[in-house]
Amino acid sequence: MPKILSFGEIIWDVYENEQHIGGAPLNFAAHAKRCGAKSFMISAVGNDELGKDAIEIVKKLQIDERFIKANTFATGKCEVLLDKCGIPTYNVLENTAFDNIVLSDEDIEEIKNQQFDALYFGTLIQRNSVSKNALEKLCKSCNFREIICDINLRKNCYDRTSTEFCLKNASILKISDEEEPLLRELGLYYLAEVSYESIAKAITAEFPNIKILIITLGEKGSFIYESQKQSGFLFSGEKAQVVSTVGAGDSYTAAWCVSYLIGESILTATEKATKLSAYVVSHKDAIPTSDF
Repeated sequence: MPKILSFGEIIWDVYENEQHIGGAPLNFAAHAKRCGAKSFMISAVGNDELGKDAIEIVKKLQIDERFIKANTFATGKCEVLLDKCGIPTYNVLENTAFDNIVLSDEDIEEIKNQQFDALYFGTLIQRNSVSKNALEKLCKSCNFREIICDINLRKNCYDRTSTEFCLKNASILKISDEEEPLLRELGLYYLAEVSYESIAKAITAEFPNIKILIITLGEKGSFIYESQKQSGFLFSGEKAQVVSTVGAGDSYTAAWCVSYLIGESILTATEKATKLSAYVVSHKDAIPTSDF
């Protein structure tokens, strides 16, 4: 059973009349647990009702919360406004609890003792220097069999520095076909021609630490590339009645990585990830459950 540590945000999506817990690292951690991993999370919540509710949900999801701390900032929120046509706009509130994660030397020693198989993180958690410094400390101080980065580019919540940090540290990198052009706009690599294979070759040539690159293609499936073999393959998507795409990418990454970490083939990992993400998009919640 692989042991996975997820570093990042816990966010409540707040609508006019309802609220739902989320954040890519939490979604990833929950799905990793359901796929058979021992799932831990580093994050922070506030000393407020949303923070207390978040911890209760984390416990129900059977994610180990020992590295989730309460601080004096408000629990992370994303205000979601829907227009007359139901089209949402998002406002991820700044300087919240998850922006101010601090790791003590004792925390680092405990993480070392746990001997995690993998570390997961993305770009959003790096938008504030406090959490960014904690993440850098973690990466410098601890060894992981794999480092998994899911880019998850959110408007006004990433820059070249945070994105490059992911690419320089990841051994497994996942991006979407919608996000990939944004990486080129940041000047992180250059293409002579645009194809899935040329994208994969360009990224892994510039960042040779990346062993496996996953490009998700929505309903069209995904492209998986192994840098050592310099070869990739296209895997078809699975038909699903789409209710919501929120959390689908997180579930894909979790299922893929757990399968890979237990020694299953890349093809099997991709099959499992595709099946789970198709299940998730057919539900409203990012973590489909009847527990809460």
